[in-house]
Amino acid sequence: MKKLLSIILCLIMCTVVMCSCVNSNGTSHEGLKIVCTAFPQYDYVKNILGSEEGLSLLLDDGADLHSYEPTATDIIEIASADLFIYIGGISDSWVEGTLKSANSESLKPVALMDMVETYEVDYVAGMEKEHNHIHESEHEKDEHIWLSLRNSAEITKNLCEIICEIDSANSEKYKTNAENYINSLNALDGEYKSVIESANRNTLLFADRFPFRYLVEDYGLDYHAAFSGCSSESEASFQTMAFLIDKTKELKLPAVIITEGSDGSIAEMICSETGAKILTLDSCQSVSSADIARGTNYLDIMRNNLEILREALN
Repeated sequence: MKKLLSIILCLIMCTVVMCSCVNSNGTSHEGLKIVCTAFPQYDYVKNILGSEEGLSLLLDDGADLHSYEPTATDIIEIASADLFIYIGGISDSWVEGTLKSANSESLKPVALMDMVETYEVDYVAGMEKEHNHIHESEHEKDEHIWLSLRNSAEITKNLCEIICEIDSANSEKYKTNAENYINSLNALDGEYKSVIESANRNTLLFADRFPFRYLVEDYGLDYHAAFSGCSSESEASFQTMAFLIDKTKELKLPAVIITEGSDGSIAEMICSETGAKILTLDSCQSVSSADIARGTNYLDIMRNNLEILREALN
């Protein structure tokens, strides 16, 4: 009953919001409004638009993409938008129902995973298998497409085209902004390629979840990890720990890697046995609105990640 009342309330409020956004001709919004689920696409669009005006981020408190559920306020926000951008993986299973609740004919939903080549979640040797994973599927697609600079450039290009269709009056500005941003993404991609080609090693070891499949595929890196990218597991079995410790020793790795927000307990155990250090790669999944206000952006995160890779591979 509580859920039903929330949906009814949302529909009423959505109607009010949409009506208030229509101009005297009853055909368009006063200004372009775009809602993004997660930080990476928010930052792509911010660079296309040249500002944050009319741009909203749903996961703005650093919430976990894999466990997010929209609030009534979120549904209203989506319903009043011109464009709704989401990743499109299994963690976005809530989107279909939300779009039905929003019931907006003027809203254009866009899934980023439709824009690029995707990989299935890969369980490499030594990786802990998920036992109670709600997303577990034989053909589950890896959702972390934004951790490829090449994907980011392709997504930016496609998003620019969509935004230009919605707001053709400003299309030249958007195209110029997108071109400049894509050039920056491509330049950083070139730096990654150079650093990795000249590195002493070719293998990364993650004592954590592994959301970097798209990055390692771009540059031909090998990897080992405790868990898959979407895993909810936090404790590794004796067999997994033994495998990761042995691999660190065998390959004489100078560092093991964790992702932002990890407690580092698995990495600490491996390092105590091997003498390796702990390094952190940022998967862009914990960026909050406060971080954005302080200037955090996708390119800077990926530049910092490059410096971590330089250290881990040499």
